[in-house]
Amino acid sequence: MNPNVFVLRADYGRYTDVFKKENYIGIGWFQTDPSLFDLSNKDSLKEEYKKSFPTDLPMRMNQNVGQIFRFVNEMKIGDIVISPFNTNELLVGKIKSEVYFKKDESSPYPWRKSVEWLPNVIDRHTLSVPLQSTLKSSLTCFRVVMCEEILTQIGILSEKVSSQDEEIIFSPKSNYELIRRRFLQLDPTEFELLVSYVLRSLGFDATQETGKVGDGGIDYEGVLDVFGVASINLQVQVKRYEKGVIGEKDIRSFRGALKKDFQGCFITLSTFNKKAIESAQDKERETIQLIDGYRFTEIFIEQYDKIIESLNYDDYDELSQKLKFKKSLIPN
Repeated sequence: MNPNVFVLRADYGRYTDVFKKENYIGIGWFQTDPSLFDLSNKDSLKEEYKKSFPTDLPMRMNQNVGQIFRFVNEMKIGDIVISPFNTNELLVGKIKSEVYFKKDESSPYPWRKSVEWLPNVIDRHTLSVPLQSTLKSSLTCFRVVMCEEILTQIGILSEKVSSQDEEIIFSPKSNYELIRRRFLQLDPTEFELLVSYVLRSLGFDATQETGKVGDGGIDYEGVLDVFGVASINLQVQVKRYEKGVIGEKDIRSFRGALKKDFQGCFITLSTFNKKAIESAQDKERETIQLIDGYRFTEIFIEQYDKIIESLNYDDYDELSQKLKFKKSLIPN
């Protein structure tokens, strides 16, 4: 049986470095030894919670007690825990102990569990859009239902591919790969049009004609309006590659072409190598968002109805037909 996956926040990443260094996770609602509590009884925990936080509303009390109960009783030895940094990185480890009590200066969380952290962190941008949305939960402690993707990334689950015909037999990404292959069947003009409609569905308003920016390979330039909350000057570069991996040189060239006060976004149907990802995330320079083939496909799926509707409205019926899929391939 596969382990469960949980998220345990550390004050928006403030104490994640401490968790990593000291090899534990913790919560801090109670400051007394948990051996003094009836940990198996949620009603008993509620009574203790009322003593510590008498002014909390019932809704807040129920939510917090639920998180305490989950930390103590549901997060078991051998389960996987994620603790987000205050960046895009996720610390991942395996729980090694039951709850214990230790009060010190390292953090305000005396109820703790020992953790063996994995050597490599996960970049949340490499995760699927639905999973990224799940990880945005405001809860301090919660279980990740869509855990197969995390378990695959850390090597507990494997992706099996048939060597005979290279068709995917089992993979969390199988449907996405089928859709991505349809993109590769589009001619260059059709794919260019698809990218423009995907960007448009996200609130991007082009201020330069598609394909005619002509500066350092930049394909799109405009303003990304996030529902009127924020406007971002954005330049986009697209490389359609099917198998060629995007390297650090491509990122460096793109960054050199960015205009002042513009953010960058690099889209490809293939992947980015490790050095390209590191370069794009360089905190000393302009950050560039990377969208690989899997992520681009996910965005298409998320915005599917908007994209198809817009294509039909603008009389691109032929392209719309090429991009229509069975509902079973488009997750709800």
